[in-house]
Amino acid sequence: MLQEKEFKEVIKNQFVLLDANILIKAFENTSYFKGFLEFLVNSNCDIVDFDFVNFEFTRNDYKPEIIKLKEEFLNKMNAINFSHSPDLLKKALSIAKVYSHQGIQKGQISLVDCFIGALLKQYGKKLFLATLNHPDFPIALFDREYIFPIDSGNNVLPVAFYRFNEKKWTELEKRLEKVRV
Repeated sequence: MLQEKEFKEVIKNQFVLLDANILIKAFENTSYFKGFLEFLVNSNCDIVDFDFVNFEFTRNDYKPEIIKLKEEFLNKMNAINFSHSPDLLKKALSIAKVYSHQGIQKGQISLVDCFIGALLKQYGKKLFLATLNHPDFPIALFDREYIFPIDSGNNVLPVAFYRFNEKKWTELEKRLEKVRV
């Protein structure tokens, strides 16, 4: 894992997708995440918007005033909307099969997490995921590049930056193919 100074160079001019868990926590208490967001700005990277993450962020809201506040919160992020390939569902299903073959329990990894993995795969080294849900992005497939600690009063929240590892993917696919034969 990289040190902060090294990671700032790696992430410079790259893209970061914030997982829904970060958006939820940051929405609940923006002051705790101020340093994290400043870190992203100072690292000169762009935040990426992804409909599946936004779905998770807003799916439990039904009050118009909360929905409006969350939409305003997302707009303040000035996130870049990344397009995704038409076969993203197919890629997400491939990732789900690899997870299953790795013994990751059914239900542990959500459909949205598989879509996030597929998007990370599509954009390769250019795209990082920042998340608090570490078991959802196993190091058997992803590289954990850096952990940013957030002091949230009584807790420390470890935000990890993950990146898809094509070499690991190829190896896992080869193992899975042996089982299919």
